[in-house]
Amino acid sequence: MKQTLRFVPLILAIAAFSLYPVPPAGALDLLVSGTWTFPSGSGLWTSPKPTLESAPGSAALHVVNARGTDDPWRVEVRLQGPPLPEGITLWVRRSGSGQGSGWIRDGLAFQPVGESPLSFLSGTGDRMQVPLQLKITGITPRTPAGTVRASLIFSVVSLR
Repeated sequence: MKQTLRFVPLILAIAAFSLYPVPPAGALDLLVSGTWTFPSGSGLWTSPKPTLESAPGSAALHVVNARGTDDPWRVEVRLQGPPLPEGITLWVRRSGSGQGSGWIRDGLAFQPVGESPLSFLSGTGDRMQVPLQLKITGITPRTPAGTVRASLIFSVVSLR
C-alpha cells in the first residue's frame, strides 16, 4: 500500500506537466531562388557613372516556417569572400512585397552591402517570392580585369 502512494505524486506531476502548453518547435527558414544576370554592352561606358543592374525579380527571397502571421523577423545581408576591387560597390533592394501572410517593410531602396551584416528588411509571417534586384556601381575603364568570387549571404533573425 505504501509503494502505491509513492507513485501517485509522480503520476500527478507527469500529468500536470503534460497539460502545460508547449509551443511548437521550429525555426524560420530563408531561401533564395533564381539567378542574377547583368546585361553587358557598349552603352556601359557612355554613362558618366557606369552602373550594372539586374532585372527586378530575377531572384527571390522566401521566409517560411513562421509560427504565425504576427511572428516578427528581420533579414540581414552581407558579403563574404575576397573584397571587391577598390571603388566598386554592390547594392541590393527588394522590388516588391511578394506573397504570403503577415507583412513586409523596408528594403525598397538600394542599400550598399559590405562585410558587416546589413539590416535589409523586416516582416512577419511567411513571405514568399519577394523579388530582389542587385546593382553594381564604381566600375571604370581603370577597374582591373578579373573575377571576384564573393558570396552574398542572406540570414533571417527571429525577433521573438
